[in-house]
Amino acid sequence: MCGGFTLSTQSRRELAQLLGVDEDDLQDYRPRYNIAPTDQHFIVTSEYERSAARPATWGLVNSWAKDDSRASQCINAKAETLEERRSFREAFLQRRCVVPADGFYEWRGPRTQHDEPVWIHRAEVFDV
Repeated sequence: MCGGFTLSTQSRRELAQLLGVDEDDLQDYRPRYNIAPTDQHFIVTSEYERSAARPATWGLVNSWAKDDSRASQCINAKAETLEERRSFREAFLQRRCVVPADGFYEWRGPRTQHDEPVWIHRAEVFDV
């Protein structure tokens, strides 16, 4: 399971155009290569015909949660069970958004050692 992701686009203007948001929405944007659960990032939402980027914390806090302490544990969902799982159903049906990312990390090696991160991304995102 993915535990971190990236958004490495260098230009704020280019990113705003790609996302269809005002450049002013991204005033604090900077390229990031290790966005982890509970980190501050931003999301893109749509209201009527306008898309907007706004700050958010990565992780899902369910409506029945007493606090946000488990947000880091609720970060991955399977498309096949989104509408069935209590953890994701309400958010999927009523609170959708886009979390901008251009890559994510998986770990190579035995599950107990996970010693080598592998960055999964499109080839044109970053020339290696």
